[in-house]
Amino acid sequence: MKSNSNGQFYFSLFRAIALLVGGNHRRSESNGIEAFMVCFAIYMIHYMFFATEFISPDLKLWLAVLLLFALGFGVWIFWLLLVYFNSLIIKGLQLCGLFRTVPVRRIQSVLWMAWTTVMAWTLLNGNQFLHEIAAIWLVAVAMNLAAAVYLALSNATRDSGE
Repeated sequence: MKSNSNGQFYFSLFRAIALLVGGNHRRSESNGIEAFMVCFAIYMIHYMFFATEFISPDLKLWLAVLLLFALGFGVWIFWLLLVYFNSLIIKGLQLCGLFRTVPVRRIQSVLWMAWTTVMAWTLLNGNQFLHEIAAIWLVAVAMNLAAAVYLALSNATRDSGE
């Protein structure tokens, strides 16, 4: 099976760092620790977004703890609905003739990151802790996009010389 990795980087930042320090940047593509870190960050952004939107700060402590615990399952239900909603968006785009050659999992990832980035953007208006978490996410997304451009250009240069 032929592997075509041009422009198909999920975690471009980690791959670019591995490439810059002389490591194996291709091995980074299937690294489970990186996937766990990114998924955990996404979950925390979604969790904090819904916590700030639906849980009032003036609730009694026991009720707030109970609601925060239930919110952990609520985010999971939200994710199921989000996957379905994204699939409807993808079907609509493909019916319009857009992204027909792009794998659905790639479009799903882009939409997932877009929703998470919008949620992080709204967290910028929160308290200092939420502001810092949101800022870290936004900087990480920007760095990941820059790393994707860097990897695409470095692979294009390497491929043209072969």
